[in-house]
Amino acid sequence: MNRRWPPAGAAGGLWLTALVFGLAAVEPAAAQIQLDQSSVRVDSVVVVGNQRHSANIIITRSRLRAGNVVRQPQIQDAIRRLFSSGDFSDVEIGVEASDDPERGVFYIRVEERPYITQYAFRGLERVDEDVIRDTIGLANNSPLDPSRIGRARVTLLELLSNEGFPTASVDTLIRPDAAFPADLLVVFDVDEGPRLGVTAITFEGNDAFTDAELRAAMATDEEGFFWFDSGELKKDEFRRDLTERLPEFYRANGYLDFEVLGDTVISDRVTGKGRIEIRVEEGARYLLDDLRITGNRAFPLATIEPIVRRGQHEAEGDEAYPPFNFTAFYASPADLGDLYRNNGYLGSRITPDVRRVDVPEGEPPRVSAHLAIQEGPRSYVREISIEGNTATHDRVIRNRLLIFPGDVYSQERLIQSFQNIQGLNFFEPLPPDEAIDIRPRPDGDIDISLRVQEKQTGTLNFGITASGYTGLAGFIGYSQPNLFGLAKTGSFRWIFGRRQRDLDISYSDPELLGSHYSANVTLRSSRDQFTGFSLGDRRQTGGLTEVGIPIFGIRNTRVFVGYSLFDDDVRGLDTTNVIGRRFSLFSGLRSTLSGRLVQDSRNNPLFATAGARNQLAFRQTGGFLGGDGNYQKLDLTSEWFVPVGRLGGGPGSTSPPIELTFGLSFEAGLILGRNPFFTERYYAGGTQAGIQLRGYDEASVTPSGHIPGDTPFSDLDRVGESFFRTGVTFGIKLTNSIFMSAFMDAGNVWLDASQLNPTDLLVGAGIGASLVTPFGPLGLDYAYGFDRRDVLGRPDPGWQLHFKFGRVF
Repeated sequence: MNRRWPPAGAAGGLWLTALVFGLAAVEPAAAQIQLDQSSVRVDSVVVVGNQRHSANIIITRSRLRAGNVVRQPQIQDAIRRLFSSGDFSDVEIGVEASDDPERGVFYIRVEERPYITQYAFRGLERVDEDVIRDTIGLANNSPLDPSRIGRARVTLLELLSNEGFPTASVDTLIRPDAAFPADLLVVFDVDEGPRLGVTAITFEGNDAFTDAELRAAMATDEEGFFWFDSGELKKDEFRRDLTERLPEFYRANGYLDFEVLGDTVISDRVTGKGRIEIRVEEGARYLLDDLRITGNRAFPLATIEPIVRRGQHEAEGDEAYPPFNFTAFYASPADLGDLYRNNGYLGSRITPDVRRVDVPEGEPPRVSAHLAIQEGPRSYVREISIEGNTATHDRVIRNRLLIFPGDVYSQERLIQSFQNIQGLNFFEPLPPDEAIDIRPRPDGDIDISLRVQEKQTGTLNFGITASGYTGLAGFIGYSQPNLFGLAKTGSFRWIFGRRQRDLDISYSDPELLGSHYSANVTLRSSRDQFTGFSLGDRRQTGGLTEVGIPIFGIRNTRVFVGYSLFDDDVRGLDTTNVIGRRFSLFSGLRSTLSGRLVQDSRNNPLFATAGARNQLAFRQTGGFLGGDGNYQKLDLTSEWFVPVGRLGGGPGSTSPPIELTFGLSFEAGLILGRNPFFTERYYAGGTQAGIQLRGYDEASVTPSGHIPGDTPFSDLDRVGESFFRTGVTFGIKLTNSIFMSAFMDAGNVWLDASQLNPTDLLVGAGIGASLVTPFGPLGLDYAYGFDRRDVLGRPDPGWQLHFKFGRVF
């Protein structure tokens, strides 16, 4: 058989060519086709021009197989398939006669695209290059695709513009790779240019509102004096200003026909400054003629109307009709829907309707607003199932529920139940739409399925801790908050150092013997040699036990009754220059009966953003209980947390929202009777021991005021028998393990209960950050003490850095 390339156009020959010029592929339909017969049976297939790709792979992709009968459409499909692989810049398919006149030998000639060994970015800082690679599909060691490179350049410019760099430029360099001359290296050379700072935003066509009022409605703002007034122009935010925020502002004030006619951004590439001109057409202001609500049977108008009229304006001056707040009216069905869903009307539908009213010529236009309510049947909860809990028992989860089978469905109580389950900290965080599944039943009631995803809860930890309270020490321990999957807690902790040795074993059971009672037992043997102040060497040996009893009918509230017995031994105490005339015992037996009333509705025990914790504790030591001393200790603690905002974490977001919270706390305590144990008295200052008062050294706040640690002063007189402390916190919960805050503390200690004076407080304020680690919460606080004194008693306010271990606020 005589083969040649390209084959001659003899009778019986078939020739189909797809030519591609440069790097751009031509569609196979544009190829020249010469067909001298309707079909040809394939004798064999020969591939020419391939270097990277094997002939078998090319033949397989073409689907030209020996023995098959091939017609013109199959040849076009073969060329299309080879082009679609992206590996070839030129494909030709030819056929010539074989020794068998009914068969032909097919030739596939390919010209392979050069490979890109690497896509590199130069000068790119404001955009993550991996975002470009993943979005466009820029994979190293892949065939050259000019259209993909072009899309990458356009996307890069769009992302830089959205980050505030609208004057950025991108040059694309394609050159041979020095290591592989046959391949190419693609470099995106980026000149980001200066960040555009908006110095002025002006409006044209606004008569009803000033430029300043309209700027206040926008996220884009002018450059200001403070660092947070950067005047940064982000393309996406600016687009939302024009299409959402400004129209919503005008509609909220009755201008239903408002339009943004256009905008102009004038920038200076050299200075990076720019100004924005926005052209608007306000249109007429619409007044509210009447607002009607129909279809409500479950709730009276007295309940519904305040929700619907929320945000509506009052009539101005002598006007008979108020301006219509379109935005508030169309937002009211969501608020009203919450009312219905929280009372079992899961299928309720609320439809707003606004229609223009005919008015006499010359009067302002008016509208009639109508809210049509379709309540539907009331839904009851029939079944609640738990899914995904492979380690935690069902009853542990069900004990956190606030909604039960047989209850009227309540969306609010269902969400609170979900938050309570997450607050156990046994499960991975899941978005509500994945964790909660509501399934309607044919009779109108519903079944609820709650899905959880277990996470590792037990932690074995070891490391080093340091503080001004006890110095440097190592520790090793194990803690399991979900022992046996029943939310029982078992822990072991051993701290060892030159000045501190502490062995602590504890066990707690939230459901003692399957009941609603809780119990905990702790055994402790410790030795502390204080380094922050000269309180000597304290040794304690003993234990405590406590039983918790729920108060039925009052959620999240328990009474705890406990007993503890400790042998105290304090040595090396500095007792010189003791100012107070209090009896002190350096060694003795503490026998204590305690009672606590605790209400805890916090949504997280470490980083609470909502809820409260209140505790009233009474302890009787000695007396009829035996041991040394005979005194009573009364302590009150109150913490309140209110959410003030959320950032991010909306629909479609893969990351949890940043939560903002405001916290307020109070603490007070007093001791009555004969207390011989100085370590049982109160001392304040610092963060590690005693009463937390940031901005001051450990135990430096005394009944005599602030006394620095290096002042010649008996440390026995640093303690008191009454105290008061209050604090406010603005917290930012970045993740479930990172918390930042700004705070203010105020507190003091007094010599005895009769001197307690909540108006005589030392104040500190600052900022802090806390991190949850496998070793427990760690934190740093940097606070300014306003009432600090030097060793001579003169005012000496200043900053203090605090390291925290085991405390958050």
